[in-house]
Amino acid sequence: MGQVIQMADYFTPDAEQFVGTAAAHTIGLMIGNINGMVRLILDIPEKYNALGIISSRTGTVAQAIAIDDAVKACNAKLLRFEMAIDAGRQCGQGCLFILGAETISDARKVVEESLHNIDYWSQCIYINEVGHMESHVTPRAGEVLHEIFGTPVGRTFGVVGAAPAGVGIAAVDRAVKAAPVDIVWYGSPSHNLRMMNEFVAGVTGDIAAVQKAMDVGKETGCQLLTALGITPISIQDVAEECGEDYLKRNMSPAVCQEEKAASIHINKKCDEER
Repeated sequence: MGQVIQMADYFTPDAEQFVGTAAAHTIGLMIGNINGMVRLILDIPEKYNALGIISSRTGTVAQAIAIDDAVKACNAKLLRFEMAIDAGRQCGQGCLFILGAETISDARKVVEESLHNIDYWSQCIYINEVGHMESHVTPRAGEVLHEIFGTPVGRTFGVVGAAPAGVGIAAVDRAVKAAPVDIVWYGSPSHNLRMMNEFVAGVTGDIAAVQKAMDVGKETGCQLLTALGITPISIQDVAEECGEDYLKRNMSPAVCQEEKAASIHINKKCDEER
């Protein structure tokens, strides 16, 4: 019989499997001594004795840039990348990254660094109750971004996109009109995004041009999403707006803001009656 693992063991800080969490509903895991059947299913080369895993429910680009930065500083390699229709109410995708390392310590290090970076990059994912908008710029693309998006290694790389897909098309169009950049990758419901309701493009160029294009794309996407719901807010601010348990309560950012406004009104009325 195989070893029985108590589920509680996964969630202790010193557990081998659980490393931590980050924004965008991200969990980081590490597996040492990979089971032979799992190695075969995931097609893991024999040289890698440990796996680092990053899995998120919301977004992909922020995680990809974060992991690209982490891999530059760690002894690890991207082995597998997948997207899945997810992202809850905000359309778009979730993601899975599997990283190979020769030692457990290297696997843990790359996951820890990735989670730290995701907390930074995810602040540029904006959501409302119907969709999302994201815009990112990294000054020097590495091997992970090259493998996923085909961007030249060492070049400035920007990604802009939104869901629903029509909003993303408009955002990308305005972005590339605003500055001299080249599209090197794109994703639509039937191309690269596995039927997700999103449109996104990756661009390269001079860093100032890429930044300008991304800023214009972000402004366009957020304005259009506002026609469908509240002004999009960064996912980093959702917990502050709604509380840490807003998902368990099945709430959207709009409902959270309505509750907050109602609470302020009630408190104001109480103060007036005193």
